[in-house]
Amino acid sequence: MYMELPQGIETTHGSGKTHVFQLISNLYGQKQAGRVWNQYLFDKLLDAGYVQSQIDNCIFYKGNILFIVYADDGIFLGASEEQLLQEIKLLQKLRLDIEDQGHPSDYVGVNIQHHQDGPYKFTQQVLINTILDDVGLKPSYKKKLIPMKSSWYLSHHINSIPFYDCNSIQFNYRSIIGKLNYLAQTSRPDIIFAVHQLAQYLADPQEDHGMAVE
Repeated sequence: MYMELPQGIETTHGSGKTHVFQLISNLYGQKQAGRVWNQYLFDKLLDAGYVQSQIDNCIFYKGNILFIVYADDGIFLGASEEQLLQEIKLLQKLRLDIEDQGHPSDYVGVNIQHHQDGPYKFTQQVLINTILDDVGLKPSYKKKLIPMKSSWYLSHHINSIPFYDCNSIQFNYRSIIGKLNYLAQTSRPDIIFAVHQLAQYLADPQEDHGMAVE
């Protein structure tokens, strides 16, 4: 990786007109920083015996151990805590600066609760509240057990009022669908069908599509 000499800086070999710096290590904040870090982590995990998933590049396997990474945050899943502690020590020996923070309570905006009888519960109440605020709905709004009937299909509604010309609905359709899609993919698979129906009309939503969001 190379960088131009800052203005006014000269070396014994010449000026910025004829020479550049070669970086020995990546600088935080560089455009390439994320890629450099990811490649470094990838190499270390391979050295430790991990195999990268062919479906999701952020997931690595080693026997019955699963490692999930998002940017510089990661979660280990395994059969026992002792096994995971040994694995963390191994990666530390390979010069990966990681630490054991115990059972996660929150990861990339997902709240994680571990019940004593074994099951885990994943929720995203903060995101849900944000969506409600953006749409203008209150938490006390009448709830529905079924997000959308499977027999109900939205159409283009070409005779309806264009969404952004409708004064009764005040929110960003594209933004809301993006948040709903993340929610559906992460912790609310029950709303995937409804979200996919709404997402078909991102380019030209109508008033009926906005009402369907509500």
